[in-house]
Amino acid sequence: MKTIQWIMMGAFIAGLGLSVWKLYYFFPTKRLADDDTTPESVELLERIMVECNSAHPNLDEESLFQLMCEHREFDPKHFWRFNENRLRHLIAHYRLKEPDFRL
Repeated sequence: MKTIQWIMMGAFIAGLGLSVWKLYYFFPTKRLADDDTTPESVELLERIMVECNSAHPNLDEESLFQLMCEHREFDPKHFWRFNENRLRHLIAHYRLKEPDFRL
């Protein structure tokens, strides 16, 4: 190979390495402190949901949402993204494990 081909090959490999390195640092690699999608957080939300639902039967989703937000274990700083749509997803997720769960 000629010298110019070696230079072009080296530049290509260096550019590819730089691109992969930048992509690696672009994507998050560690968990955020307020990540409410971890299995532990989902389990806590499910437990709060079941407690509120069993304490006050025949609730609609809006009332259940309000009770969950007022629960003593509910941390508004950690679950700052929690809303009624997330509650609907949580109910659907819980019904996969417990098909007899009713609101």
